[in-house]
Amino acid sequence: MRALERRLPKLVTLEPSFITVTYGAMGSTRERTLEIAKLIRSHGMETAHHLTCVGATRQELNRQIEEIAQSGIENIVALRGDPPQGSKEFVAPDGGFSNASQLVELIRNRGEMGVAVAGYPEKHVEAPDFESDLKWLKHKVDCGADVVITQLFYRNRSFFRFQERCRELGIAQPIVPGLLPILSTHQIRRISSICGCTIPQGLLEELMEAGEDEDKVCEIGIRYTVEQAAELLAGGVPGIHFYVLNRYFHINEIMQRLREKIGQSTPA
Repeated sequence: MRALERRLPKLVTLEPSFITVTYGAMGSTRERTLEIAKLIRSHGMETAHHLTCVGATRQELNRQIEEIAQSGIENIVALRGDPPQGSKEFVAPDGGFSNASQLVELIRNRGEMGVAVAGYPEKHVEAPDFESDLKWLKHKVDCGADVVITQLFYRNRSFFRFQERCRELGIAQPIVPGLLPILSTHQIRRISSICGCTIPQGLLEELMEAGEDEDKVCEIGIRYTVEQAAELLAGGVPGIHFYVLNRYFHINEIMQRLREKIGQSTPA
């Protein structure tokens, strides 16, 4: 938290459209999420508060939504949430929700709040297939979502295929690609195994060749993210959602290079 307090003013200088705040499972950091979201608002920046169905009844979720609204926060990223650590599958709590569509409906029924939902360019790890996952996304959107923010990915063709199928299904809402800059080889292997995203062979070989040289890995990650973002923006996406993990150096370098590469102010 102290590190974030130091870095937040610097992140704000990058002039993002909004900053999202992730959410701890089973109550581990719920209050801290709201605290951070209010801190961001105090800097004059729009924020989106993550909210999940994990370990919460409908009544508790209603209370949390009310607290978020009373804090002047107008946007929620509505997620089912991952199973608690040690659990193999998601189990809805008594009196709670089993999927994000139900949470979207609850938020939407309470009035005018911006609602984002998650999309998965390479399908959710629990989905039996890509098409089934798309149908669930369409259902979430139909329940009242305003925007889709995607899970991280490293192959732009996966995103463009995903976007095309979404449009074919009638999803007209903006679809914002999510990019995670690579900070270390261990990090990307761990995260990709959790979320099921594919690491392109060429990128993986570069990272393996860099080995334990942190500076080399950092440079590879920055360069690759800039190339990804530039191609996505050229393809007409409304902006990029960067997963910055409370860091500043990486995203600052990425934004500088990206603006130089495309020669204009870059939406983030």
